Amino acid sequence: MPVKNPLRNQFNFSDRAVQTKNCILRERGWATEPPPTTGYQGMVTQWEIFDTYMKDIEAAKEKDKDDKSKARASIDDEPEKKPKKDANAPIYSESMRLSIKIMERMVNQNVENEVYLDFKYWEDKSDEFRDGEGTLLPLWRFSSEKAKRKQVTCIKWNPRYNDLCAVGFGSYDFLRRGTGVICCYSLKNTRYPEYVFNTDAGVCSLDWHPEHPAVLAVGLYDGTVLVYDVRAKMKKPIYQSTVRTNKHTDPVWEVRWNTDEAGGTLNFFSISSDGRVSNWLMMKNK
Repeated sequence: MPVKNPLRNQFNFSDRAVQTKNCILRERGWATEPPPTTGYQGMVTQWEIFDTYMKDIEAAKEKDKDDKSKARASIDDEPEKKPKKDANAPIYSESMRLSIKIMERMVNQNVENEVYLDFKYWEDKSDEFRDGEGTLLPLWRFSSEKAKRKQVTCIKWNPRYNDLCAVGFGSYDFLRRGTGVICCYSLKNTRYPEYVFNTDAGVCSLDWHPEHPAVLAVGLYDGTVLVYDVRAKMKKPIYQSTVRTNKHTDPVWEVRWNTDEAGGTLNFFSISSDGRVSNWLMMKNK
């Protein structure tokens, strides 16, 4: 009897095969017509661009004006209104303002009494043994917040009021054109200027009128000449040169009032680096 093989295969293998169907490749395409186009060409000048900008600016101003009128109307519709200042009240009167101004000067002179005494009576006996005319004693330091980071370009003392001087502020950095300030300081009150005027360009020259000490002529860096009346309540100049009046095109380095007023009209001269010397007449409605 044959002996069986004890070594049998422990794994049961079987072969199977599967055949799949291949996908048919298809192509699809579309043909379109290009969209219609039209050609346009034109020429734009600087004046057309300027007119367009001006229209936009006027439209923005009209919009702001409408917004302000609406806001004002809404405020008027409110039942409760804030009490307005009474201009006729004694505290806002001209006499009260003058009294406060005098009191401020008195307080300032009391605080700096020693400085004022030095200003009147100080003498250094050692100057007799020194060469030259003597020594200088620094007394006051004038400053203003509005004139910060600006340079002093001109100083002019008032011909009638010896304690009053006008100081012009601007800049000698000609690559940076900024605004200017005019400060009128008085020795009676050294803490704050008596009058302050703001200008659109740096101040280059000043001159007080010899017969009318309240009238001040000013020359600016942009070629404009101004005339201020320090007595006026408004801070705007009473005269300002424009392109129509043939103003200077370069900085005005000197202004000087004409003392010979044969026709009775105030006039002054201005000298600019554009090569012109101009004579300006102060006439009404001109």
